[in-house]
Amino acid sequence: MSAKSLSLIRARGAAIWRAAFSLALSCLMATASLAQPWQPRDLAPPPDLPAASDVSATEKTRMRALIEAQIEAMRVGDWSGAFGLATPELQAQYGSAVAFRDDVMAHYGPLPAVVRTTFLDMVLFRGLPTYRVVLGGGQGESALAYYLVRRLDDRTLRIAGCVLVQMPSS
Repeated sequence: MSAKSLSLIRARGAAIWRAAFSLALSCLMATASLAQPWQPRDLAPPPDLPAASDVSATEKTRMRALIEAQIEAMRVGDWSGAFGLATPELQAQYGSAVAFRDDVMAHYGPLPAVVRTTFLDMVLFRGLPTYRVVLGGGQGESALAYYLVRRLDDRTLRIAGCVLVQMPSS
């Protein structure tokens, strides 16, 4: 057998092992998430929240991009990035990206596994503009998220909190 053939066989073998490892890790993570169902941490907001009518379309777009960025950071395991999009108050409350990750995994289980988002509307909750977002998982499960957003003194937007509510079909 030629050196080129051996090299090709080794490369294919390595690719197969990487794929098998990736599949095994995915199965392990899926099993762990099924074994540890999330429990909502907060009470569901009242259903009759007023609309956030004073928020411009541009601001809504910026808030939506902020929320999408944090969800994506969690989905890919960039906990420092997700933590950095929170308000300074939330950052002080958690203290570190690791503590933030641990709380999200314990109380906001659907967030790291979100595969689709549907932004419903914007309401006022706890005095802040709050996006209501349906979060969908890969197996058809869904949760309703209330994402509170606050403008900092430097005019940047940060996430000031999130309340998850299990949907009846989940």
